[in-house]
Amino acid sequence: MIGVLGLVLALAPPAAPTATEGLRRYEGPREVSGGPEPAPQPAPQTRPETSPPVEVPPAPARPKPKKAFNPRIPKIDLGHGAVMQPWVRNTLYTEWYRENYNTEDSDDDFVSMVNRLNLGQDTRMKRATVGTQFRVDSQNIWFTEDRGCSDAMGTCVPVDDDARLERATVRVDTKHVSAYGGDFNVNMGRGLGLSVRKIDEIGVDATVKGGRFDVRTKQVRTTGIAGFANRQNSDFATRQLIPDPGYPAQSYTFSQDANEAGCDVDDALDPDTGNPIWTVCSDFIAGGRVEGSLPGRVDLGVNYLYLDFGDELTAGVVDEYLHQFGGDVGRTRIGGVWDTFIGASGLMRNPNLAGTEFAAQNYNGYGLYSSNTFYTGTTTVLVEGKHYVDYLMAIGQNALLQYTENPTLEREDQQVPGNLNATGGRLRVDHTWRERGLTVFGNVLAYAYAQNGRQDQFQLEGSEGLLATHNFGGIIYRKPKSDFVAQVSAGYRHERWLREPNPGEGALRRRFPHAEFYFTVPIARTGDLVHALAFRGEGRWENFVTVGNREDFFRGLFTFGYSVSPWFSITYLQGFDTELPTPEGEPSLTDEECAGGLGSTCRPHVWPGMQAQINFWGSSFIRIFAGRQVGGRVCVNGSCRTLPDFEGVRSELVFSF
Repeated sequence: MIGVLGLVLALAPPAAPTATEGLRRYEGPREVSGGPEPAPQPAPQTRPETSPPVEVPPAPARPKPKKAFNPRIPKIDLGHGAVMQPWVRNTLYTEWYRENYNTEDSDDDFVSMVNRLNLGQDTRMKRATVGTQFRVDSQNIWFTEDRGCSDAMGTCVPVDDDARLERATVRVDTKHVSAYGGDFNVNMGRGLGLSVRKIDEIGVDATVKGGRFDVRTKQVRTTGIAGFANRQNSDFATRQLIPDPGYPAQSYTFSQDANEAGCDVDDALDPDTGNPIWTVCSDFIAGGRVEGSLPGRVDLGVNYLYLDFGDELTAGVVDEYLHQFGGDVGRTRIGGVWDTFIGASGLMRNPNLAGTEFAAQNYNGYGLYSSNTFYTGTTTVLVEGKHYVDYLMAIGQNALLQYTENPTLEREDQQVPGNLNATGGRLRVDHTWRERGLTVFGNVLAYAYAQNGRQDQFQLEGSEGLLATHNFGGIIYRKPKSDFVAQVSAGYRHERWLREPNPGEGALRRRFPHAEFYFTVPIARTGDLVHALAFRGEGRWENFVTVGNREDFFRGLFTFGYSVSPWFSITYLQGFDTELPTPEGEPSLTDEECAGGLGSTCRPHVWPGMQAQINFWGSSFIRIFAGRQVGGRVCVNGSCRTLPDFEGVRSELVFSF
C-alpha cells in the first residue's frame, strides 16, 4: 500500500540503499535457528515462488572494508571432532509513542524499552549437529502522565510491562533426519497448505511450539509437526500485550470444561497473555507433508493438517476445528523454457456442527492456484491463476494469524480487498537488454472477489461480487560498470461492484492511478567507502466509495537519502495523506474542516520523518527514526492488518557476536 509500507527506510548493512529499502513498516527482531542473525535484508518486492523478482533491481556489489572489525565468540573444541560455536544477539528498542491519532488516550504519550536477548549454540560432530536457541523478551513502559482510560470501569489499552521466554528451540540435524523441539516456522505447498512465519510488514512474528520431524532422501521428503500456535506477545506496532492465537482454549476434546480437557489456565501468571515460560492453551496444529521427486524433474507433494481452534466462536458450547487436505505438482524447465506449478487444497470446517443450531459454522472450502513461467532468451512471461471458495485457515477473517498465505497475484505493496473468495489471473512480461543494463516490464491483473467469507464472488443478487483490475508497467536501468540505478513505473487500479449496490449511485468502489520512481546516484569514493544519493517517490490519487459517501484524496511518499557505504546513512522522509481533515493547528492541503469532538475522523496531511543508521560490524548497528509514519491497511501475500499511525521517536540497537 503506497504511503504505508514506505515510511521507514530500512537501510541494510553493509550495502548502500537499494530500491527495495524503505518498504518496511514495522520491523521487529529477526531470529535464525542455529546461529547469529545475518544482516537485515530488504523485504522482497514479489513473492519468489509466484513471480520473478524483477520489479526492483538488486543492489550493486560493494567493496568491503579491508580491516573490518567483526567480533565473534571463539569456537570451543570439545574433542573427538566436536566443535561448539556459541552466539549472542541482542536487540534493544527505545521508543517514545507520542500519538497515534485515534480516539483512545491510554495508548499515547508513553516511553518503552523493549529488549530481545537471543542466546544459542551449534555443536558440530562427525555425524550430527545439535543446536539450541533461546529468546527472552522484556518490556518496560513509562507513561508521562496518568492514563486516560476509555470507560467508566477505567479499562485501559493493554500497554504494560512484561517479561517472558518467547522462543526456545532444540534442533538435531543429520544427513537425512532433522528433529526440532520447541519453536519452529513451517511452510507447506507454497503457503497454500500451511504458513506460520514472521511477517515484518504487519508486525506478526509467529511460530509453532511443539515438535517437528523431517526425513530427507534423494527421492522422498517427509515432514511431521504437532504443537501450539505461539505469537510474539509484545506487538511491535503498538507495544500492546496480546495473547497467543486461541488463548485461552475452550476445548480440545469436545469437553465443555476447559480444565477437564487438559488446558488449565488457572496457574498462568498473566491470565490475559498466558504463561510467560511455555505456550499452552492456544490453537493446536498437527499434520504432515510428503514430497517426492519423479524422473523428469517432476515434484509431487501431499499434505494433511488438523487445526483445533482454542478460543472458538461458539466458546463454551462446542469445540471448533477443521481438517485440511492438499496436494501439488511442479515441473521445471519443460523443453528448457517452461516452469509450472499447480496446487490444490480443500478444508472441512466443523463437520461436527452439521444439523445443529450452529450449522452456519459448518462448511467446506477449497483453493486452486497455478503458476507458469516461460523463458525465451532474456524475456520472461509469467501466467498465474487462482480460484478460492471459502478458503480460510483461521478462526476468523480478521484474525491476526492466518495459517495460510493464499497467493494473491498482487504486487506486495498493494492492499488486497478480498482473497478468501476470489477467482482470476494475471500476466506479466519482462524483457532485459543485459549489455545495456535495461529492463522493461508490464503486468495485467483481473479477478472477481467477495469481501467476506460465505459470499459468492460471482453473485449479482445482494451485490456480493466485485471485480478488481490492476495494470502497471515500468523501466529499470542499471548503468553497466556503475552503481547508478534508475527505476520508473506507473499504473492504474480499479475495483467495482459487478452490480450497483444502490441503483443510481454507480458501481465504483475504489480506483487510483499511481506512479513511482527511484534513483541511486554514486557521487564519490574515498578508499573503500562509497558515497551515494538516493531519491524515491511514490504517490496515487484515490477515489474510494462507501455507502452514501465518496472520498477523493492523495497519498504519497518522497524520500532523499545520503549514505557512506558500508558505515552510515541518513534519510529524510516526507509523506502525504489527505484522506481526512486535519486537527486544529495542522497544515491542511484541502478545504475540509475537522468537526469538533470527532478525533477519529481527523489526522494530519503532512507526515515528515528523519532516519539515520550507523553500522558497526557484521550485523550490528543502531538505527534511529524521529517523526511521523502514516498507518492504514497493509496486506502481505493475503495476510492483512490495519496498522496504526505513529508519531514519536524509535531507535533500534543491535549487537551480534
